[in-house]
Amino acid sequence: MKLAILAQTYLFDKTASINGTLVQLHNLSKAFAQKGIEVHYICSTKDKKKPSKEIKNSIHFHWIQTQSGIQEWKRQMSLYKEILEKVQPDSIYVRGRNVLQYIAGNYAKSHKSNFVWGTNGEDSAELWKNCRRLLASKKNIIRRAGLLPLKLYEDYYINSGMKMADFVVNQTKNQKEFTRKTLRKKGIILPSFFLPTENSLQKKNQILWLATLSSNKQPEIFIELLQDLRFMNWKGILGGGTTNLNYENAIREKSKNLPIEITGNIEFENSFFYYQRARLYINTSRPDSDGLPNAYIQSWLSGTPILSLHHDPNNWLMEQNIGYCAQGSVKRLKTKLQELIENPEEIEKMGKRAKNFAEEHFSNNRTIVAYINLFKVTKD
Repeated sequence: MKLAILAQTYLFDKTASINGTLVQLHNLSKAFAQKGIEVHYICSTKDKKKPSKEIKNSIHFHWIQTQSGIQEWKRQMSLYKEILEKVQPDSIYVRGRNVLQYIAGNYAKSHKSNFVWGTNGEDSAELWKNCRRLLASKKNIIRRAGLLPLKLYEDYYINSGMKMADFVVNQTKNQKEFTRKTLRKKGIILPSFFLPTENSLQKKNQILWLATLSSNKQPEIFIELLQDLRFMNWKGILGGGTTNLNYENAIREKSKNLPIEITGNIEFENSFFYYQRARLYINTSRPDSDGLPNAYIQSWLSGTPILSLHHDPNNWLMEQNIGYCAQGSVKRLKTKLQELIENPEEIEKMGKRAKNFAEEHFSNNRTIVAYINLFKVTKD
């Protein structure tokens, strides 16, 4: 069987900005290839040294060279289509909300292939999302007016592409319900997937925050949490990069004279070191900024409980007792953090439950088999 994965870029492309979607696409691609699927990963790159095609780890990579321009996405659409016509896949997989859905949907319709789309956030199925974000942005009104037709154009392709999916894979119940309401499509809940990892590092008295440094992730709240805590021999690790140096400098200034180590950007291949060393992980993202973060899964696989300001996907933190959600209250989050620091035995118990839960749900072969079964569905 031949599978094409359409992606905007690739996890280990040094010119790419890393996000959770790329992590999942890498994990799934490798797992599919290990199952004997002929995987063709089609994506763009800014690396001028990349060949047009290469095979790595049994995955066929097709690289599209990125050019500058406000409508570069439109130029690339025809290039993705050309590669699909050459590859002639039996199924196509796209994750996240982008114009690649339109390309996949049209190809699948005309070639009787399956188009499987994976949502990657609570609002993945939102219609006209780029337009809404533009109108809500702080750009001046003239610039917003100039960009609006372009965003309408892009959103048209995305909206059309979402509606053409043969199967929609959701990560959580909330994503499934939102997809049903917005697109009138019934989703299939499959958990994110992580390849099995070795967990041999000794825990330290560390509280980890690891994400992109941005206002949506709110690292300021992590600093606030640690300001008034009463603890000895504990420290915070604030990890993550940004291209906004002014914002990064402001975060560094706020954390001065506090037991917080700021690491800067951490490459994905090095990230498990931090999750495995930490005793607790903190999530302070805004309510609409995360779906099921990969950071949660990496934390749980590392035996690290999660304390979250807003996000408790599928209510797992509270129902499985593998963390805590403060339902938007910084005060409650701070209180719970203090309680756990004073009760290391409870942290250890929660960590063991988290690791068992994650290994069962996110490193389980059943997820890969379920995807492959979708890819193999025969169209009339």
